[in-house]
Amino acid sequence: MRPLGSRLRPGAVFFVLLAVALSALAVGLLTIDRVGEAIIGKRQREVAEAARDYFVAFAHEEGLAPLARALDLREKTDPGGAFRYALYDADGRLLGGARLEAAQQLPASGAAKLDIVEDGRGSPWRVLVQPLSMGGSLVVYEDIGERIAFRRALLASAAAALLAAIGAVLLAAIWFNSLLLARMETLAATAGRIADGDLSARTEVHPKGDVFDRLGLSMNAMLDRIEELMTGMRTVTDSLAHDLRSPLTRMRADLSRALEPQIGEEDRLDAIEQAHGEADRALSTLSALMDIARAEAGLSRDMMAPLDLAALVAEVGELFAPVIEDAGQTFVAPEPRGPLVVQGHELILRQAVGNLLHNAAHHAGEGAVVRLTLEETPGLIRIVVSDSGPGIAQEHRGRVRERFVRLDTARSKPGGGLGLAIAAACAKLHGGTLELEDAHPGLRAVIGLADNRLGRPSQDSAMSVT
Repeated sequence: MRPLGSRLRPGAVFFVLLAVALSALAVGLLTIDRVGEAIIGKRQREVAEAARDYFVAFAHEEGLAPLARALDLREKTDPGGAFRYALYDADGRLLGGARLEAAQQLPASGAAKLDIVEDGRGSPWRVLVQPLSMGGSLVVYEDIGERIAFRRALLASAAAALLAAIGAVLLAAIWFNSLLLARMETLAATAGRIADGDLSARTEVHPKGDVFDRLGLSMNAMLDRIEELMTGMRTVTDSLAHDLRSPLTRMRADLSRALEPQIGEEDRLDAIEQAHGEADRALSTLSALMDIARAEAGLSRDMMAPLDLAALVAEVGELFAPVIEDAGQTFVAPEPRGPLVVQGHELILRQAVGNLLHNAAHHAGEGAVVRLTLEETPGLIRIVVSDSGPGIAQEHRGRVRERFVRLDTARSKPGGGLGLAIAAACAKLHGGTLELEDAHPGLRAVIGLADNRLGRPSQDSAMSVT
């Protein structure tokens, strides 16, 4: 497969937007030019017509000769004005005013546009010819060369501004493209390292806190979770292979002994019974792992249903009370209380609480006091199993919640090291955590559950049932 190029491809979107912007600008400039020209032209025509009417009235009152003298005087005082005036007699001779064009080159009456050469330079003029009743014609010249030059300058300025805007947009697009590529290349490089097997790779997060940093944080959190799951999977696989090897080896040895022809019937049945026990222990380990996996993945939520947590805790306590007493310990059961109906997974809750009581019975030691309590705090319901045994050192409390982790003092006793892992997965499934605290002396194992009770919450914000 050909590698993809390291550049963005805005494609048709960029060109469509550019075409729309240019079209809008062109239409706007054309509109401004036409409207402006129409307004200026109308104003100039009104000025020319007003001047024409004034001089026509002057000729009727004073005559042609005084009008000719007045136009000569105006021509001398304002020889280069935008408006200039001339008076011709009936034969086309100039009587006074501006000498710009011969009478034969002018229209008989009305307005027209002419190119007139003055001082060796040609320029466009608009002329307005008004015949007089006493003979002759009055001509109003309007120099429109400056207007045309202004329009050209306006269009040239607009074109220059347009080119500058296009250049600025292109530069901004190039800069933005490089910025996006720099940020995306970081994410792509991290993803590439992950694809190559480096699960420790993380994307760089800048302190600016923009959308790419949010994406990077989310990506890093996802990678942390993936690495955690992959590490857990490898740990489970290795530990499972290690912990199942012993019971399977013993089961094979027991079955091999049962198959020996010279063995007695009683010994054969004993060997088969021992193999059966080893198979039960292996199946229990696998079942516990499946429960943990389902709880941690959230797959057990489909089995959540309303249950009376107080009754469940009391029943589990009654079930394990004989086990604790057989271990030479004192069990303090929960006191009776009203229903506490929550949304929960009954089987996993029973297994988690039972595991904590089982651990206390096995590790607290003879003479210890094992206490089962149910505590309520704002937003949290806590199932607590405490004992007065030796407890667990602070540095080991994090490790023992992991799968298959057994401290040196517990390796001589049966078990797979999954009890606390199941309790932790149960707490996680119910929106809480498993906490191991010091009981002074002994250990307090606390399964925290999110308070999702059904019905009206209890008014007692911190109640402990013993």
